[in-house]
Amino acid sequence: MGESDQQSSSISDEWLLKNLPFISFYCENDALYSMRFLSGPDPIFGYDLNDFLDNKSYFAASAILPEDLDIMDAHAEQAVAGGRPVVSRIRVATTEGEPVQLLIASQAVIGEGDQVLGLAGVGIDLRQVPALQGPPGLLSELHIPAVPRPRAKLTGTFDAAWVIEQLPLQSFLCRNDESFTIVANRGSLEELLGYPSADFRGTAANIKPWSVLFPDDQEASDAYFELAGSGEGQQATARIRLVDKSSNLAPVLVFAAGAKPPGSDEIMICGGVLNVSHIPALQGDFKLLDN
Repeated sequence: MGESDQQSSSISDEWLLKNLPFISFYCENDALYSMRFLSGPDPIFGYDLNDFLDNKSYFAASAILPEDLDIMDAHAEQAVAGGRPVVSRIRVATTEGEPVQLLIASQAVIGEGDQVLGLAGVGIDLRQVPALQGPPGLLSELHIPAVPRPRAKLTGTFDAAWVIEQLPLQSFLCRNDESFTIVANRGSLEELLGYPSADFRGTAANIKPWSVLFPDDQEASDAYFELAGSGEGQQATARIRLVDKSSNLAPVLVFAAGAKPPGSDEIMICGGVLNVSHIPALQGDFKLLDN
């Protein structure tokens, strides 16, 4: 077993979610968006994340600016209707009352019998990415055909291992080397590119990560790796293109940060890949975005 493979076995889903540069969540599809799972930088916007779980001290809906609640409701309605992951800009209020723009990407979690179990998604603080800021609203094109996904099975607890597989993006940890060696990855890579996630992992990977990068975007990819790899917690965002199994180009946003895995002093790149092929408002030049 190679070094990367040994490290992969030591990377827990809890650690991976905690070190992603955004909030990950699973919530009920109810009026309050009752949170059953939250992970990410803590505290965030002055709040303790645990205070939102099961509506302990705050409702998720109460942190959203009142004038943006209609956007969030339309977002949830579209997610429940099916199709690709839904993306919106909304504003939340910090504990000091400051409005902060969030990019919300979520999708319905569908169980057996096509039952909607809830919503899984991520929230990205756009103060870190001014280039993606803009007017609040629903950004996704409507009525995009769904990509088939495995039906989710409730395990009795909403833990990190269950939630990370329901998120509308691919989560990853990779080494800052010439091969972008994947140490751990979870989530929707098959929906994004058509390849099993396991084919990319480790030094003996069947598919090398660099081989699915569109060659013209090598500079942008190198730039976000260099920035994120420059320090623990250093964030970087890039817009690049990946090549799927059918040789189609998939425009994606990569949100990344430098992170040190347990028991290591090596700074690796921890991040998430969001498909924006159905979101014209988030498309543009393929480059490192302003941070």
